[in-house]
Amino acid sequence: MGAGGRSAGQEVAGSLRAPARSQRCQRRTALRVWCGVVLLSGLGGCITPDTDGPLSRPVLTIGVPESFINGRDVGIGSLIRQSTLEGLTQVNIGTDGRAVPRLAERWTWEDEGRRLRLSLRPNVIFHDGTVFSSTVAADALRRAIGQPENQAVYPSLADIKAVRPNGELELVLDLSKASALLPEELDLPLTTENGMGTGPFRVVSRDTDGAVLERFDRYYLGTTDIHQILIRPFDTLRTAWSSLLRGDVDMVTDVPPEAVDFIRNDDVQVKLFARWYQFLIVFNGQRDPFRSAVVRRAMNFAVDREALIAKVLQGQGQPSTGPLWPRHWAYDASVLPFGFEPQFAVTLLDGAGLRPGTVPKGPDRPPARLRFTCLLPEGFSLLERIGLEVQKQLYDIGVDARFEVVAFQEWDRRIREGDFEAVLVDMISGPTLARPHLFWALPRREGLHAFGYENAEAGRLFELLRRSTNEGAIRSAVGRLQRVMLEDPPALFLAWNQRARAISSRFHVAEKPGHDPLLTIWQWTENSSRRTVATQ
Repeated sequence: MGAGGRSAGQEVAGSLRAPARSQRCQRRTALRVWCGVVLLSGLGGCITPDTDGPLSRPVLTIGVPESFINGRDVGIGSLIRQSTLEGLTQVNIGTDGRAVPRLAERWTWEDEGRRLRLSLRPNVIFHDGTVFSSTVAADALRRAIGQPENQAVYPSLADIKAVRPNGELELVLDLSKASALLPEELDLPLTTENGMGTGPFRVVSRDTDGAVLERFDRYYLGTTDIHQILIRPFDTLRTAWSSLLRGDVDMVTDVPPEAVDFIRNDDVQVKLFARWYQFLIVFNGQRDPFRSAVVRRAMNFAVDREALIAKVLQGQGQPSTGPLWPRHWAYDASVLPFGFEPQFAVTLLDGAGLRPGTVPKGPDRPPARLRFTCLLPEGFSLLERIGLEVQKQLYDIGVDARFEVVAFQEWDRRIREGDFEAVLVDMISGPTLARPHLFWALPRREGLHAFGYENAEAGRLFELLRRSTNEGAIRSAVGRLQRVMLEDPPALFLAWNQRARAISSRFHVAEKPGHDPLLTIWQWTENSSRRTVATQ
């Protein structure tokens, strides 16, 4: 579930689709403050790009398919936010999970981790002309801390007891206790009182027909070659694709795995990148039989993740067996993950008293060791295909998984209220430790930790990671946490997923291998030798 920059802060929340909705889940489960963690997009009509301007003022038109949920931090809102707003730090580029500089150039810990001193960038201007200074930054951060949705998604903000400007370009944060995850969570956007940001583009207009962004000529890293970005919502992927192939749009934000080869040609480049989301079936730890860690372990040994990735994701994914980002700098690669061992899964279920026929045959169901119902949001065909593959594999060990498809609003409500046995989601889990901390560290409460998972040792280790700034202690705690959550997994972990963006070859994309190309839009240039003429 969750959100660049962190939109749900950024992120749970991703995107799925139907035949043409294949990845609406990846967008949906990552950027919506549900929690604040499920990504979804918004619908609309059309904006006609200005194709009459000179080559020196190129316009980039982005098609956003199947965006049916509107919001500040989801879908089109997330795209706008990513291009116009910035925080003191960022985690988008640092795929090893470390926070890296943005509006703050560097920072140091003092007073045994109870004070964070940040040196701010000079020559930064907000879109309304306000000069970025320590006083302006302090006011902006205080406003951000005061927003309830930020408090839910960035729990480290609660550790800040005072925000003090010091000189022209230094900000001092006094903390109530050591808060090691705070730099990761200072990626939340800073704005002026009227909502203006410091990004390379500024918002000109936004309505149900989409949005218009214009380059900000005073951007501190340099002026972008792209004069304007037009964001157009589309009802379906197919209409977005056809517009791309006709040259009516220059980019489609999502391409499902099965369509990558179809879309890619001399005029369209497809950029793949690993997402910080993973598909998983989360169990309600407050209900039988999922109170038992043995049962949850058995389910994880029963699934062939490689086969699922090959069949459903067309090879675009990586097996997942736990909640921590496997590329995090402290991740212990020596910890052996779950393998595909169906016979061992059967042994575990037998030992838990769940033998063949434990659940008798029903009117339309075979006898089973156990039977459970898993919630699916309506219209998310990629999730449905994943669920079908998992259902087949669990059936082979005598487990009858049934899927209940409900409207997204009901799916969301039932998760928050704990009204489910299991639920299939696309959840943000990286690249920082702050993301899994949101879901698994605390006892059940309203909001992000909605699944009822309780493990005292996992909670202790998460708390240690939240407080310690010692790298040796962090590495040790991460390795121990990996082992604890293999012994007592809160979910059936399936696969880390990828996203693909289709971009017209009219643009030269600034490459950062493995990173989302949206993060470098301000560095793109127009390839004038391949410029196409729109047919609208």
